[in-house]
This record gives sequence, structure tokens and C-alpha cells, in this order.
Amino acid sequence: MKRLLLLLLCLCLCAGMFTVNADGGGEKRILVIETSDIHGGIMDVSAGSPDKFQYRLARIAMLINEARASGLYDDVLLLDGGDLYQGTPVSLMTGGAVIRAALDTMKYDAVGLGNHEFDWEVTEYACDNEGTLAPYVLGDYFGDPGIPVLAYNLFDAETGERVPFTKDYAVIEKAGKRIAVIGYIPNYRNEIMSSKIVHYTIDGDLEKLDAFVRRVNETEKPDATVVLAHEEPSRVAGAMDPKQVALVCGGHVHGMVYGTEASKVSFIQGGSSANGFAFAVLVISEDGAVRVEDLGCEKITADKEALYDTETNAAGLDPEIMAISRACWDAISEEMSEVLGYIDTPIVKVKGTEPNPAGNWVTWLMLEAVRDQGAVIAFYNNGGIRTSLQIPNGETTRDIRVSDIYTITPFGNKLLVYELNGQELARQLVNGLRSADYGDQMTGLTFTYTVSGDPSLDPYAREYTILGITLDDGTLVDINDTEKTYRVCTSDYNATVPGSVFEGKIPVVPEADAPTDNEAFIQLLRENSAVNGGYIPVDTGIRGVEVKAE
Repeated sequence: MKRLLLLLLCLCLCAGMFTVNADGGGEKRILVIETSDIHGGIMDVSAGSPDKFQYRLARIAMLINEARASGLYDDVLLLDGGDLYQGTPVSLMTGGAVIRAALDTMKYDAVGLGNHEFDWEVTEYACDNEGTLAPYVLGDYFGDPGIPVLAYNLFDAETGERVPFTKDYAVIEKAGKRIAVIGYIPNYRNEIMSSKIVHYTIDGDLEKLDAFVRRVNETEKPDATVVLAHEEPSRVAGAMDPKQVALVCGGHVHGMVYGTEASKVSFIQGGSSANGFAFAVLVISEDGAVRVEDLGCEKITADKEALYDTETNAAGLDPEIMAISRACWDAISEEMSEVLGYIDTPIVKVKGTEPNPAGNWVTWLMLEAVRDQGAVIAFYNNGGIRTSLQIPNGETTRDIRVSDIYTITPFGNKLLVYELNGQELARQLVNGLRSADYGDQMTGLTFTYTVSGDPSLDPYAREYTILGITLDDGTLVDINDTEKTYRVCTSDYNATVPGSVFEGKIPVVPEADAPTDNEAFIQLLRENSAVNGGYIPVDTGIRGVEVKAE
């Protein structure tokens, strides 16, 4: 009966997110909560209408408050796995200040360093030279958080020394126990524009991480050790020693996962875009033994209406994070709310080689933005397209606002035009079939291809052959020709991925003078609205057709 009452109390406080195993005595139970890949998602404004904005971090903050106050745990350790800022207009337009303000208010204990922290100037927006979160100013909110940013294996490329703007680890006291949190990042260089990562090197060797963990444990003698990794957590957990590491908190791959590897090291990961969080309980016995219990994940977006700013929902949303969210929107709402036109076909993002309206739409805008440079083809990566723009149920149209453009293409990539011959164009298509990073979405052409090899194999282990390419004006491209060239637009990110066909080529317009994608799209749609009443077409056609062997 006692256990049942405790469980019911927990369910009432935390909407069923934690289980309880009260043990008493000198044992300490420390709840670990991890978010990851927030990507600016303090609030989701993609619905376009303020009465349907989802105040996600305000909900997460309230659940954390309730866990801290519940009396069910001796303390709470709050972590984030990285990729904090890039992805929403509210974060973009404030330089991430709204996220830093929220993390400061929520009292995070440490954060990891995501690859998208390099999209902006990493030492200005993400970290400072003390290895903590950068300062922020957002209206009446300002501060300089002392929250450590962790990545033990990031080095200066020229000197080989550790960079000063991340810490190797932090020892955090919880319930009178010392928890060592060690930061790890994989070698995600290929996922960052070369100009942003050229000054740094990353040593992602997991054997070296294991050795570093052992040194930290020998030096600091913590009561428990956690690895905070912007990486698939099961991979890291599988390489760790359970006598050295109790728990791995992951990121980067956006899943809500938890479990225990064959190595007997447990892992959690809190999803993405502030859709929820992961949790586990570190149990430290009187004799110093450490075990991990009650692993799980909590999704908060199953009932989106519970996240709206209404009187009914007020009790479930943290008032401080709500105030920060409202202050942020007030600062940018006039610009973000401008209507650029309307659609009557949803702009849906689709994975794989199926028809992708979102990919078609973004690359159409790219091509229109650089028509004056003579471009006839455009390529973009599906990962850079961050959302779908749906039409609300019961409606036949939807307004497209400035906020929608910053939501669907938040990264501010430069649009570069290069000249490719037929042979290079065919190679670009093969690269895109193998990896979206090269630009798997396109406008200006259609093509046919064959593929051989086991479908379960990695795309790089399969053989792709381009059979034919046809431009939108009907021109047939000779895929073996090395003389005739075609002007092709791509992003600075796609152009700098190692192995790209654009490597070593000089763009028609220097990068410094090239248009920025979302800014150019906004201006184009303003002009479009002036000439055709605001109607924005959406192309749902397919670009690549696989020819199956008979």
C-alpha cells in the first residue's frame, strides 16, 4: 500500500513520467533529466497563429519543477546534449539569447556542444572563454550563465591545444554526492560548413574517451560518472566500462531512447525540438555502489493543445519560461507576422526519394533567387529543411508568413552558383542519392537511374548509375560530356561537404556577395505577392525515377 501511494503521488505530480522505489537509509537517489537537440524550440510558432503556439520549454520546466519539489528524489541533475539554438525563428532572431535565458532560469547543470553550435560564431553565441554558456540580453532579461559547456575532445587545429571555450568535464554536487559529467563529441566535422570548423579538430576515438574517463575518476574520485555526448548514446555506452561510467546521455540523432548496452552501461536520450526529455535515477548506496534505475522518456507534445497559452493550461506551464517566451515573441512578432502570400497545397517534408513538396518548394525559391546569375538547376539538402507547412484541418488555404520562412529554412545558408558539365552533374546526382548532405533535393531537372546491391547495405556500398538527365526546358544533358556547362545553385553547406563536385570550384558570385537563403526567399515572396495576388504555387512532382531491372 505504501508503494502504491507513492506511485500515485508521482503520477499526480509528473503525469506518469517517473516510477518510485523509495529505499530510505543512507542511499541517495538522484534524478537525471536530459533534453537534447532543442534547436531553438522554446516555443513552436510553425502553426502561424499565436493562439496555437506551443510553449514547449515552459511545459518541460514545470515538470522539472514538480520533480524537484516532489520529495521523491534527493536531488535532480539537469543536462542537455547539445544543438541548442539553430532551428526556430524565435531563436534565430535573438541570436539564441532566448534559449540561454531559459536554460539559465531552469538551472541547467551542464550542456554538451552540438555540431549546430558552429552554425553561428561558436564563441559568441554558444560559449565564452570560461567554457560556460555565452551571456544573453533579451529585453529586460540579461545574464551570464555559469553553466559549463562540455566537450573534452575539441582542439585548436593550429596549436593542437584544447580550445578554451569548452570544459573537459564538470564535477557537480548533488545530494552531498559528487557527480562527474564528462563531455564527448563525435567527429562531426563533415556536418559543419568547412569555414566554421576549419580552425578546430575533433578526436572522436572512443578508446581515448575511455582512457580519459579513467583519468578523471582517478583524479577526482567522484561518487558517480556520467558521459554527456552529442552522439548516439548506445554507441558510446557500448564502449564504456560499467565500473567507470554509470550513465551516458546522448544527442545528435534526435531519438527518444533509453536502455542498457551489453557493456552493462545504461543510456538515455531526450528527443529533439523540445518534444520531451529522457530521465534515469542514479542510486548511490551507503557503501558507494552505484546503479541506474527507472530509465525512460517523456513526450510532451502528444496533446499539443495542452501547450497553448490559455487560462486552462496556465497551471501546467512554468510562469518564468512563459514570460521569457512572450518577451521574445513581443520583440520579433511584428516582423515575423508579415503575410507573404498563401498556399492551397501543403508544403510537406518527406524523407527518401519519394516526391518531396518541401524540397521542391525550397529549391524553386533558390532557383528564382539566382536567376540573374543564369542558374537553371538548384540543389539543397533535405536535412536543412526543418519542417512542413501544413494547411489547418477544415481550411483550404494557409497564409505563409515571415516566421514560416525562418522556420522551414533557419540556417541562413549562402546561395552559390557554379558551372558543372554533364559528367559532373551526373556525379552530383549520385552523391545526392548516397547522402542528403550533398544536396538530395532539386529543381530544374528530372532524371532516371538504376541502383544495384543489397537494399539493406549502406548507400555508399550500393552502385548508382544515372541513365539520363532532362532540364525543365526539355534540354537533354549528355552525362558523359565534359565540355558544355550548366549553371547550378547550391548552398555553401552542400558545396563544402568533402567529396562534393563543387570542391575547388569558384562561384559565379563571391560568397560574401551571394544571397542568404531565407532572406532572399522572403523578398521573392513579397515580390510574388505584389504581382499575382499572393498565391504561392507548390510543386508535388517527382525528380528522380528509379528504373527497375526486368
